[in-house]
Amino acid sequence: MNQVDKKYWIELTIITALLIAAAYVTFIYLLPGHYPPALPAMLVTIVAVTAVGQVVLTRLLAERFSKFNSAFLIYKALKILILMAFMVVYSALNKEHALYFLGSTFVIYLVFMFFESRSLNRHSKKQAER
Repeated sequence: MNQVDKKYWIELTIITALLIAAAYVTFIYLLPGHYPPALPAMLVTIVAVTAVGQVVLTRLLAERFSKFNSAFLIYKALKILILMAFMVVYSALNKEHALYFLGSTFVIYLVFMFFESRSLNRHSKKQAER
C-alpha cells in the first residue's frame, strides 16, 4: 500500500472544517475584533504541507523504510521553518493581531501534529501486518 488511504483524506477534511468552525466561533463570539486576516492562508499552508508530507512519508514507509526516519525529521524541520517564516513576516507586518495569529497557529499546528502522528502510526501498523 503505497498510497494514502481514503480515511486519511476524510479525516483531514473533517479536522480542517472543525478548525474553521472553531476559529469562527472564537473570533466572532469570544474575541470579536481580533481576527487575524492571514489565518485562512496559514490554515491552507498547514493543510497543504501536511498533505504533501503524508503522501511522501507514506510512500517511504511502503518502499524504503530505512530512509523514513531521516525523511520524517527533514519534513518536520521544513514544516516548522515554513510556518515560522510565515509567522514572523505576518507578526512584523501586523502587530495588532500578532498575538492572536501566533496563538491560533500554535493550536492549529498542535492539532495537525497529533493527526499526522496518529495517521502515520496507523499506516505503519498496516505495513507491519503485511
